[in-house]
Amino acid sequence: MRFIKFFAYYVFGIVGILLVSTTPALFRQGAFLDLGNYIKELNQLLASVVNPGEWTYLFKGRPVPILEYLWDPYQYSMTVFFGGILLGFVLAFAGAFFTVFLPKWLRSVVDRILGLLESVPDLLLAFSLQLFIVWFYKQTEILLISFASLGQEKVYLLPMFAIAVLPMVTMYKIILALIEEEWTKSYIQMARGKGLEKAAILCVHTLRNIGKSTFYHSKIIVWGALSSLLIIEYIFNMNGITTAFLDDFRPIVSSFILLMLFTPFYIIYQGTELFLFKDEKKSEEVATRMNSFVGAVSFKGGRGWLSHALSEIGAHFKNIKFLLGFTVITGAIIISIAYTMTAEPLIDQHRLIYDDEGTLVSSMPHTPEYVFLGTDALGFSVFDQIIVGAKYTIIFGLVIAFLRMGIGFLLAIPYAFFLPKRVQLVFEKFVDSMHFLPMTIIAFLLLKPVLWMPPGGFTTTEIERILYQGIILTLLAVPLVITLFGNEMKLIMKEEFVTSTKVLGGSSVHLLWKHLMPHLSARMGIIFGQQFIQTLLIFIHLGVFDIYFGGTKVSYDFVADPPTSTTYEWSGMIGAAKDSLMTGRWWLIIPTLLCFMAIIVSMQLIIQGIKEVQQRRVGVPVEQNTWLKRVFRRKETHREKDDSLKEADFVFVQSSKQTGGSDSRDDHRDRRKFI
Repeated sequence: MRFIKFFAYYVFGIVGILLVSTTPALFRQGAFLDLGNYIKELNQLLASVVNPGEWTYLFKGRPVPILEYLWDPYQYSMTVFFGGILLGFVLAFAGAFFTVFLPKWLRSVVDRILGLLESVPDLLLAFSLQLFIVWFYKQTEILLISFASLGQEKVYLLPMFAIAVLPMVTMYKIILALIEEEWTKSYIQMARGKGLEKAAILCVHTLRNIGKSTFYHSKIIVWGALSSLLIIEYIFNMNGITTAFLDDFRPIVSSFILLMLFTPFYIIYQGTELFLFKDEKKSEEVATRMNSFVGAVSFKGGRGWLSHALSEIGAHFKNIKFLLGFTVITGAIIISIAYTMTAEPLIDQHRLIYDDEGTLVSSMPHTPEYVFLGTDALGFSVFDQIIVGAKYTIIFGLVIAFLRMGIGFLLAIPYAFFLPKRVQLVFEKFVDSMHFLPMTIIAFLLLKPVLWMPPGGFTTTEIERILYQGIILTLLAVPLVITLFGNEMKLIMKEEFVTSTKVLGGSSVHLLWKHLMPHLSARMGIIFGQQFIQTLLIFIHLGVFDIYFGGTKVSYDFVADPPTSTTYEWSGMIGAAKDSLMTGRWWLIIPTLLCFMAIIVSMQLIIQGIKEVQQRRVGVPVEQNTWLKRVFRRKETHREKDDSLKEADFVFVQSSKQTGGSDSRDDHRDRRKFI
């Protein structure tokens, strides 16, 4: 029976791959959502799949056997990828284990360093590694390690390290959070009461109990790392499997590449769940509580969800991390909108710069020495472009994150309340298969036919392209968000207070509004922040391959200009300047990447603030020595003193009426001075 399920779920994944690979047919020859052409090309793809003679790859216009051609790039990519993932996970486990024994002040330093490292986009990380190797070689004439593939020479270690960093940081934080949550359990207290050493409890009990949760978390981490594989191969000039995807865009090639990426991860994860995790109910419970603390929260009082949400928002603004992140993101949007409405011209252009004596000192592009943050090749200010483009990048990312969370939550309600368990299980397995498909590749496959300008010009308006891009980037994550919220709801439904509500005759609407919503409100904020960061990273990835927000203008002249964005959004600036570091013009891309990094850090602060507020509600110890808390504490202290003074005055008046005389006033002054 398990083998049948394993094979059936695999077939579901193959069907999804075939449907996605044919999507460019919707936009052939200037059409927009041409379903007839899509069905026709899907039939052709199915016919090609069952006919091995048509399994070909176009190498320099010449058809070659597809499996024979793709096998070497596939082995190369998987060797680098699995090596990086294993390296990251090993370092994460070792780091989390030793961090538990560090003093609090040192742990906070480590957390801040890793939090900053987590905000670094993979593109900037890869560039930084290459630049460091080149800089060190120039200083010492010692080449530490190969930093790019040249000809038949392949590079392994540096791409592995670039892939390992983000999974290492993410897994480290997850393991540490799970250990802290597990450390609050009663069996830990009992073990410590019996005199067991902390290391023994950690190794024998805690790590074993968080194993399944860590396994389920790793699935999402691997999914994110797969999306970075395309960027890593591009930066290090690797002739990998994703490079083959870019060189031949036909559906048969896309299907084979996605299937080759899908298969090993499907075998590892689905095979483990079906054949090794024998206790399916326990596994489902572990999966639903991934990185969630809502199961232990009790909602007090009879307030409605809206009043509870408002009180929750107020509590979060008292957290300095949440407040700081919110201020930076909101301030960036306000400044960008205000600058766009008032600036004239919108983008300053500096063609030639002369000194006071009339001597030419700089020509386009100008370095930051002559213009703040420098200019691009046409003399347009980089600073002005960043300010103008901030509102497009940030607002569009916020809208997509909100749509993902909102649509996912609304669809999770019928999923959790009305769908039969078997249908839920099939849907979950279908969504699980999406974890093994790189989101960047899927987004590129779906967006390029619309956003890349054809030779005859765009046949769609900019509004249509923006709406289509928003829909695609939203729908890519909605199934995952549905299962995430649905599993959270099912977990809360197992609580005793929910069972009591059902016994007392509470309806599903009452149960959702009065009980589930207060528990899910904090979780919604965390998911919103995570989806926003993921959207920004996809912007960066697509920008590297010249897929820009709203469309990419392409020149087809004999001497062609580089592709340009229809707006000044940040991913377009990255795409236009992606090769600038190799030419020494770092100012064309580094400021934009640092702005991305600042927004990602700000959203991470918001997420961390939400988590801290949420953890305090379930008893996980979290330090809160913030200036804001001290301010409120001072106000409360002054208020208590004022109340004491008023009470003293009242006592004095009563005693004056009884005794009278000037001595009473002196006693009153002495009393106030003492207080």
